[in-house]
Amino acid sequence: MNESRTISLVVAFPLVAITLLIVAVMFAGGSAGGTLPTGRSVMTHSDAITLSSTLSVDTATIKTAGKTIVVHPSALTVDGVTIANIDKDAANVQVCVKRGEVTFVVDGAPIRTSLR
Repeated sequence: MNESRTISLVVAFPLVAITLLIVAVMFAGGSAGGTLPTGRSVMTHSDAITLSSTLSVDTATIKTAGKTIVVHPSALTVDGVTIANIDKDAANVQVCVKRGEVTFVVDGAPIRTSLR
């Protein structure tokens, strides 16, 4: 093998590895969720690299995309701001975070949210 080809391989390999890493991070994301002791199911889908979900007796706290989302018994909050009220008897709450935008579906119906 000649010297110029060896140099090309030495340069190309790290560039390919870095490109693959960037692509993997771009498609990172996941889901987390569970059922609260009250019976409410909370499921989160996020395209962010990090996602953590903590379930307590009647609330679910989700940390993803630099936001803290809390599903309270009768309200939905993002970073401490109530953005929607929900029925305290709602059985299923889905949280979706895509490109930093948070959307909710409660018992199959999209929730209109507004900052208050």
